[in-house]
Amino acid sequence: MKKLILIILIIVLVVLVGTWPLSILAKLFDWIAYGLRWLAKMLDFFGWNGLI
Repeated sequence: MKKLILIILIIVLVVLVGTWPLSILAKLFDWIAYGLRWLAKMLDFFGWNGLI
């Protein structure tokens, strides 16, 4: 029941304020992914991508 209320609340918020908050959130996750990709390349100095 709690998840249903949360889903309905998200749908109502998207209808009321549009999708720009979702696009901002997507851009934020894109920046985080870019940073993690850069960190992975820096830590992979032997080119092994892990031992397994």
